[in-house]
Order: sequence, then structure tokens, then C-alpha cells
Amino acid sequence: MDYKAIAQNRLVRLVSGRIVMTVVTALFIAVVVFFAIRAIPGDPALTILGTDSSPAEREKLREVMGLDQPLMSQFTIWIGQMLGGNLGFSYSQGRPVTDIIGPALTNTLLLGGLASILAIGLAIVMGNLATTRFRGVRRTTDWVESLFLSAPQYTVALVLLIAFAVVWPLFPAGGVSTRGDGSVGDLAAHLLLPATALALAPGAQMARSLKTSISTLQSTDLLPTLQARGLSPWRLTVHAHHNALPPMITVLGIQVGTMLGGALFVEQIFSIPGLGALIVQSVSLRDYTLVQAVALIIAMIFVLVLLVADVVNAVLDPRIRKGRA
Repeated sequence: MDYKAIAQNRLVRLVSGRIVMTVVTALFIAVVVFFAIRAIPGDPALTILGTDSSPAEREKLREVMGLDQPLMSQFTIWIGQMLGGNLGFSYSQGRPVTDIIGPALTNTLLLGGLASILAIGLAIVMGNLATTRFRGVRRTTDWVESLFLSAPQYTVALVLLIAFAVVWPLFPAGGVSTRGDGSVGDLAAHLLLPATALALAPGAQMARSLKTSISTLQSTDLLPTLQARGLSPWRLTVHAHHNALPPMITVLGIQVGTMLGGALFVEQIFSIPGLGALIVQSVSLRDYTLVQAVALIIAMIFVLVLLVADVVNAVLDPRIRKGRA
């Protein structure tokens, strides 16, 4: 019996099922985003043209924006444009949405990527310290973990900004670049504080998951058995983390949503022109096209990260492939 082929088939079926679920989720998100933005009170034409405009001018703009058509017709047109790669036109800024979202998406991905790296590093360090044999280290780690979990991200961002950009000006107070050359050092200096503010709570949550998994494994006979067979302490540590990683990866996928939500406030505090700042601006302007595109992109990032986390877990843990096949 070809067990390798069976495992590959199970993985393919799992990934295919998750992709189908992702597509269905994306369609559901598109419906929610489209109708939710139109439930916000206010006239987009009046907001864009101002109170000095005439009713005829506002009506003309509504026709140009397609707001004079039935909602289902507007939705069908929008979905068709999305599938064709056309994000639409922002009438509040007078530019294609793609030109507006591109730089903002890059800044948010850089911020979220650095925050994810910091959160993973923090989780591994705190998760291992929380399972050490030294009681004082465990208690201190648990206290720090609880502090990070209870502190709101915008509060942490304000504290970090005041402490390390005002009182001790070690980092820039805002933006993503000072020199404008896009160098790694310049970007890192600007993004380190906001990324840290985003990473503390998710890192602590992942550390708790890692601690639980390692503690559960330590309570079994598996590690003593492997040690009796002659495995070195390093290989025992690698084996323990291999078994403890899938739950932490699942938590990481979920915590990406927390980081994306927190980015809305953190980007405002640190004056980072990312998707969070962009969606706040577009909602205030009632720019339906821009809000729909930004909200859909943020939601799809979250859904795709969950998909990747599920696939990575299936690769790491054969029990997942067998259970979901």
C-alpha cells in the first residue's frame, strides 16, 4: 500500500475543500461589505461636492457613480468589476482605486509582516519560559503574559510613542520613511514601535497556546520514552515544538484579524498611510467604491491567512489530514 500517495491525496482533498470554503466566504464578505456601507447614513454626492453644489450637480454625480440604479444591479456590476480585476474609481479623490490602495496595502503588509514576526518570536520565548522548571520564571512569565493580553493595542501604541519617540527620541514619531529612499533600516526604524504595539497581545495569546501544548506533552510518557531511547535534549525540544506548533499556528491565523483591527488605530496614532487610515478616511467621505475595495481586501487577507494556517497544520500534523479527509 502506497501510504505516501494516500497522504498526498488526503492533503489535496483538504486543500481543495478549504479553497472552496474560502471562495464561498469571499462571496459572503462581498455581500456584507456592499450592503453594510450603503447602510451608513449620508449622501455620497453631497459629501463629495459639498453643500455649495446644486441638486442637479449632485444628481448628475449619482448617475455617474451608478447610485441611481437598483441595489442588486449595483452589486452585480461591482462583482463583475472585482472578478475582472477592476477595483473601480474613487470620485472623492479623482483617481482609480488601484492607484490609491497600492501604497496603502504595501505599508499595511509591511507593518503586519513585522508584527507577525515579532509576535511569533515573543510566543516562542514566552511559551518556553512558561514551561521551565524554575517557578519564579514561570510566574513572572505568566504575569507578563496577562499584562500583554489585557492592554489594548491603541493604549500600548500611545505609551510606546510617548516613551520612545517623545521622552526618549530613539525612534521616529510617525510615518514610514524619513529619507524617502525606502531603505530597510529607515523602514524598520519607523515600523518597529507600531509593530510592537500590534504584536504584544497576539504574541501573548500564542505563547499561552504553546505553553498549554508543551505542558500537555510533558504530562505524557512520550518525551521520557524518547529520552530513554537516546534522543538528545535538542532533538527532544524540536520534537516537542513540532507537536505543539499546529495549535499555535491556528491561533496565529486568528490573531491576524486582531492585528488587522488594531492596525486601524495604530496607523492613526503613528500617522502610517495604510489600509486602516485609508478606510477611516473613505468612510468619512462616503466613498462607496473605495470603502468596498479596502474592506474586501482586509477581509480577504484574513481569510487567506487562515487558509495558509490550515494547510500548514495539515502538513505538520498527519492526524489533521486523516481527520478531515
